[in-house]
Amino acid sequence: MPADRPAGRATSPTGDTGGVADKPRLLQNSRDLALTIIPLLVLALIVLFASGNFQFGFGANPKDSKLPAVDAQGTLTAVAHTTPFPVRAPAGPGVTKAVPDGWKANSTSQAQLGSGQNVVNVGYLPTDQTFLQLSQSDGPADSFVRYLLGATTKQAGTIPVGDRTWQVYGPGGDGRNAWLLPLDGVTLALSGSATVPSFEQLATAVQDQAPLAR
Repeated sequence: MPADRPAGRATSPTGDTGGVADKPRLLQNSRDLALTIIPLLVLALIVLFASGNFQFGFGANPKDSKLPAVDAQGTLTAVAHTTPFPVRAPAGPGVTKAVPDGWKANSTSQAQLGSGQNVVNVGYLPTDQTFLQLSQSDGPADSFVRYLLGATTKQAGTIPVGDRTWQVYGPGGDGRNAWLLPLDGVTLALSGSATVPSFEQLATAVQDQAPLAR
């Protein structure tokens, strides 16, 4: 008497089950992996957007408070050796390494005016988290103002800071103002959205400093 076959799928003489073949285990593993990773990626993006650390586009915005602090004193000292005009750094009481106490220097850069002269920039975040940039150049005032505010702007007046008188320009199209101080063939400039007290604080810290060693 023939032995009973085990219960299960019927098989052909060739071993075919007669049904659809099972998917290879590799494909199942890939699918399982994707189903595991996709929710994690979505969650990570949600956390990144919520934290405010995600930006579209290229390059860093100097107004971004999340940018790390930079060595303003070291940068200005190094630039002074190569720039064709005297460079000054903020100093004095309440200033440490070219940064007013409680502020953060978060950007440094060099550029050229449309007229060809060099510009040295240091960007600061004052205590009120606005933005203020110190710029220095030996270029003409009109080109400098155009560089700072994005357009030619007439002088709006003057403002005294200690024994110096700064020229005030602006506001520009985005609300920024610029203060300029011609000094020994170089123009110091402050520009940004900061408050008048912040402008005055940085102006006081830089206007009477001797040029850095060249």
